[in-house]
Amino acid sequence: MEELKRIKLFAGCSDESLDRLLESPCRRQDYPAGRRMLNPGDLCRALMVLVEGQAEARMMGEEGREVLVDHLKAPMLLAPAFLFANNNVVPVEVTALTDCVVWHINREAFFEFMQQEPTVLRTFLEILSERGRFLSRKMRTFAVNSLRNRVIEYVEANGSITSVAAAAEQLGATRPSLSRVLSEMVSERMIVKEGKGYRRG
Repeated sequence: MEELKRIKLFAGCSDESLDRLLESPCRRQDYPAGRRMLNPGDLCRALMVLVEGQAEARMMGEEGREVLVDHLKAPMLLAPAFLFANNNVVPVEVTALTDCVVWHINREAFFEFMQQEPTVLRTFLEILSERGRFLSRKMRTFAVNSLRNRVIEYVEANGSITSVAAAAEQLGATRPSLSRVLSEMVSERMIVKEGKGYRRG
């Protein structure tokens, strides 16, 4: 129960109300590092609450290239936007980066719980809105910004590029494409190459 109370969604709930929720069909599951927690095409039938560990969400692009959508760190909800969707098919792959613990809470029981706990309902809607804004910004970045502009934003946000492979995943680019853009930017003195990494010029 204390694990769930660390989640923003349940932070204001009493022990009695959480006891009532946990009496419904739910389970606490361990995921070792490297194990898939969600696969593309899975149906979202339960509220998944990551209470321990770190994971990552990836999506396959049109060209068959994997794109890193988000880095997930407990405590947080996993794929909450699909829980009550008419089409509740999950489009991403979620993999445990470290040993993780996830609570799976029955969807119908959670819906009834929110009706009884208006604060939980409001917080759940806030979480959905925040995730929607984050994903909207991320998708707009990929759709509108050129790779060069994405590199500039990445370097401004992180200070440097220490791994081309990691940066390519974050930027939704292939390593050859990113390496080519980085070489051009070095030639134009926009960035400086340091060892295997790059920093602002």
